[in-house]
Amino acid sequence: MIKRDFRGISDLLSVILFGSTAREDGDEYSDVDIFLLVEDVTQSRIEEIIDTIKSELGYKSIGISLYRKSIYNQLLLEGSMFLWHLKLEGKIIYSRENLILFKDLKPFTNYNKNLSTYEGLYAQTKKSLKLNGINAFDLSQLFFICRNVSLLACFKLGYPTFGRETVYSKLVKCIGFYPIDWDNYIYLSKWRLNYSRGIEYKINYPTEEELLNLLKQMDNLMSICEEIIRLGGKHE
Repeated sequence: MIKRDFRGISDLLSVILFGSTAREDGDEYSDVDIFLLVEDVTQSRIEEIIDTIKSELGYKSIGISLYRKSIYNQLLLEGSMFLWHLKLEGKIIYSRENLILFKDLKPFTNYNKNLSTYEGLYAQTKKSLKLNGINAFDLSQLFFICRNVSLLACFKLGYPTFGRETVYSKLVKCIGFYPIDWDNYIYLSKWRLNYSRGIEYKINYPTEEELLNLLKQMDNLMSICEEIIRLGGKHE
């Protein structure tokens, strides 16, 4: 995507393409992910800016992430993982003159906090599977957890990667083995796409035995990532 001139849109500071389209590893199910940075304006003005950008870019499926300037500046000081994502893999489509977007971005340090969040979510998901039986939402959550703990571990190891599949393949390359079988990882990713984007992959629910094996592999992944993130184990 070439750079665009959005100077005519008042209150707009920057437009950044990120995600699979920016990495050029998207597939037919990928959205076009766009980040907008705006002045501290009202919600109604934000909605106007979003509508204008969507119209100007012309894509059928655009996912918009937007921050007001004050929030963005706070996240710079916190070393936000999302802002690191934008810095490392994003492509700037437009930026107001003399605006240096990532000059004050601090190192990401919230490894333990983020890992605790995903560990809690994993415990909740296993509890839900036990109480409610095998269901699409919980299977999609398992992939969300897999992807994000892999992302955290890769970042800790110094190999920041954000792609849906590449984040796990990078982790495997770093540690030298598959905590979760590749086929199982892809299987869970299809449940995530089905649930979050309505893709309608034709996939079967796992049997009880298959689910137990899957959760055993998930436990292994969580343990490996905890070792990397919390203990600075042999993989770091």
